[in-house]
Amino acid sequence: MSPIKSTQSRTGGRLLRGGRTTDVTSDIDGSSSEISGKREDNLTTLLTVSGGTKIESGNDRYHVFTSPGTFTTGAQLTAEVLVVAGGGSGAGAAYGAGGGAGGVLHAPSTSIAKGRYDVTVSGQGYYGGFYNTGGDGDTSSFADAIAIGGGGGTGYLNGPADRRGPTAGTITRKGRAGGSSGGSGVAEPGSPVSPDAVLPQPAPGDYTPYGNLGGAGGGASGPADYAAGGGGGAGSVGTNAATNGLGVAGGNGRAFPSFPAPVIQPGIPSPVRPAWTPVVGPTGLFAGGGSAATYYNNGAAAGITPGGGGAGAGPTSAPGGDGVRFTGSGGGGGNYPQHPFTGWGGKGAEGIVIVKYSVA
Repeated sequence: MSPIKSTQSRTGGRLLRGGRTTDVTSDIDGSSSEISGKREDNLTTLLTVSGGTKIESGNDRYHVFTSPGTFTTGAQLTAEVLVVAGGGSGAGAAYGAGGGAGGVLHAPSTSIAKGRYDVTVSGQGYYGGFYNTGGDGDTSSFADAIAIGGGGGTGYLNGPADRRGPTAGTITRKGRAGGSSGGSGVAEPGSPVSPDAVLPQPAPGDYTPYGNLGGAGGGASGPADYAAGGGGGAGSVGTNAATNGLGVAGGNGRAFPSFPAPVIQPGIPSPVRPAWTPVVGPTGLFAGGGSAATYYNNGAAAGITPGGGGAGAGPTSAPGGDGVRFTGSGGGGGNYPQHPFTGWGGKGAEGIVIVKYSVA
């Protein structure tokens, strides 16, 4: 693999030409931007493309967005685009379900006309407090492709974790709808609770949407049937609550091999890279569902899911794990609020947007 170079996009670009540099100027409102000069004569591809953090690897260039911005190109491009929304947060105690992963939109090959395109990137979610449903993730977008945030997980007992039902005076513990839906909480008494639906993600036809349902909550048929479901992931559904009370895993993330961590990681904020890089890995795993908390007197809960979903809390009062940042993963569920009352749900992760094109 060729050495990887990264730069923050900025104005005032220069083109390497025959051992000297020459200033170049865009024909979009006269502003200038940095280019690499991979081929001296290929200005239609290389001229005035900016936005996010630029990374070059071999004949490919990546623009990585971890916050909102603008993608600008002075020429038509054929590009591969990945849009990952923010993950839903896990529910707070008791026996909180995992949050659903943010929805994912992937265009293996799409034409981007000359112009400017708005990019939005979901921030980190807010955690589910004691007996509170986890917050839903926010959207991420590239132009008209809008990935929908993951649904929050739900919990057990009375309070805001009990959502209003479809008719007056009813409640529901269904995992919230989203790009992937959150895991469901426990019904007492009753049958296992299925989550709400996966929401549609508006996008042009050359994008494929990814998202899955969260797992069903327990039916409280016995002391060990109080566990919740895992959040849905971009690669698979969340696990249904276990009848032995153990916390279950969220759904797996999905691999996008064109966006491997060893190449993309220069675009990730440096404090986050040590956790982000091994989770995304060489196969480009994103958007894992959050795992659910275990019943308070049972064994260990599930850990981080493939793609970065937060771990569920173990058998004592404990918070759920946050989704690994900038993966769009769901947060883990928090556990029974015994002293010292730390059983909040884990935060859903920020999303990410990546644009890749050839400069050969």
